[in-house]
Amino acid sequence: MDYKCTIDASDSFLELLKAEKERQQKVSIIIDDNGWERAEGIISEIVNSNGGNYLVLDEGAPINVAKIVAVNGVFKTDCSC
Repeated sequence: MDYKCTIDASDSFLELLKAEKERQQKVSIIIDDNGWERAEGIISEIVNSNGGNYLVLDEGAPINVAKIVAVNGVFKTDCSC
């Protein structure tokens, strides 16, 4: 039987991301930015800028937390895959 681990669409991955940053664990994320993109690495920082939360992976560009649809295999319920 196939199943998919999900969180409610209205929830944010912010708390999970903060916990992974504290543990310095590698994260695998999927971002919905006019198409799905994958990214992975260790979170170097999480910042609040322009009214939104952003994370930075291993010297990469900021990623808007609101555009994240999956973290470490946990998906938002409203994403279709």
